Amino acid sequence: MSIYVGVDIGTSGVRAVAFSDRGETIAEGRCALHTEYSEGAQAQQRPTEWLDGAVAAMRALADQLGERIGSVRAIGLTGQCPSFTLLRPDGQLFHTGYIYQDNRAIRESELLIDTFGAAEIHRRTGEAPSPFYVLPKLLWLLEHDPESLAPGSAILQPRDAVGWHLTGTIATDPTHAACTLAFDIHAGEWAWDWLERLGLKELHWPNIVPSCESLGMLTAEAAAATGFPAGIPVVNGAADSLCAVYGAQAAEAGVLFDVSGTSTCLHMAIPHPVSDYAINTYPHVEEGAWIAEVGINTTGAALNWVAGLFGRTHRQLLDEASGIPAGADNLLFLPHLAGGERDDPGRPGAFVGLHMGHTPGHLARAVLEGVALALRQRITLLERSGYPVHTVVVSGGGARSGLWNQIKSDVFGLRLSALAEPDSTALGAAMTAYRYRNSEPMRVAGNRIEYNPDLSKQTIYASHFARFCELEERLKP
Repeated sequence: MSIYVGVDIGTSGVRAVAFSDRGETIAEGRCALHTEYSEGAQAQQRPTEWLDGAVAAMRALADQLGERIGSVRAIGLTGQCPSFTLLRPDGQLFHTGYIYQDNRAIRESELLIDTFGAAEIHRRTGEAPSPFYVLPKLLWLLEHDPESLAPGSAILQPRDAVGWHLTGTIATDPTHAACTLAFDIHAGEWAWDWLERLGLKELHWPNIVPSCESLGMLTAEAAAATGFPAGIPVVNGAADSLCAVYGAQAAEAGVLFDVSGTSTCLHMAIPHPVSDYAINTYPHVEEGAWIAEVGINTTGAALNWVAGLFGRTHRQLLDEASGIPAGADNLLFLPHLAGGERDDPGRPGAFVGLHMGHTPGHLARAVLEGVALALRQRITLLERSGYPVHTVVVSGGGARSGLWNQIKSDVFGLRLSALAEPDSTALGAAMTAYRYRNSEPMRVAGNRIEYNPDLSKQTIYASHFARFCELEERLKP
């Protein structure tokens, strides 16, 4: 039996998962990651932990595979995006990794809009300018720490850094490049004229390698550290949410793909880039196709936050939430806890309607509903642009909660399918490895759990949604 491995450098941890050539999970290794949140909407990780975490997760997987490790034919990579660090010309990583939840570069985003125009940035890159992306943060560094941007320093996202660590190759792929705000999605290359004008052209912008192509072979040094044989092809892969779509094989018209973890991204296959400024466009893993995306930055992270406040485990908190009626006794939650959203960095998070009769279960239920209501807003954006939704497919850690899946179905008023194996991100990375070795994509026959909207809750959630939208507008700074 041939084995394909997916390595996912996520926000909360690194996973290395081995799959059969039919997408069946064989074994996995894990290693946790830590994020520092601080004032000024700053969110940082240590880049060395990305590398150490990948090595530790791969070593744990190798130990589980034992003699079967000789059947590994290729390793595919994916990771949180857009997050980045710098690789200095002397081969040392910069001490800070700026992750996607970091929204410090508000002024720099405004500078980009003033310089190039918001509509032109969206047309050329597929993205609406915001501090979420790499380019504004580079401009922030240019202002506050210019010495960190020494000529020749390479811009590496977590997946890129791990790829370099395993193979010695500095490269990225179109999906990661599209998350920088410095990539021309139509030309398939960096926007060199913009970079020159901004004073960033002298940095090392990685070569663009297709998602299903090899970065190189696992080096002897990396093999000794991970326990995998040297010489295994390491395949470039794609950004985490795009790998999740690929792994779920959810690229049909009218099917919305919900990737729920620390954050949530909603994706839909589209025939060409979207002109609506509120919707982002990314290249598909397979060349020549496109994916529309909208999302929310703090979804699973919001539930983690509430669990931490009350000293509950996830399971305990969800059990308490399950006993609370729909509407959480008029408690509403606005899920913007990490410096707003990419389309509005100043948007605040809030509990509205809180009183002494509310319990931790009420707050948990309000978080689940508030996330669903915010996602319903995003679905409205897609439908407004001519992309109607008839089914939602959900994956990621959030898909493990039957309660949350049912709430989403009720709030959306749509049929929802949860993948029985919800982590399609690592699978998608492994599928890029399979695609490198084979002429056709991997075909996975995954089971799904179906949810249908409870019509008795439609009135409650319609009222909640109207109130939610009103509060979103009223609480804007």
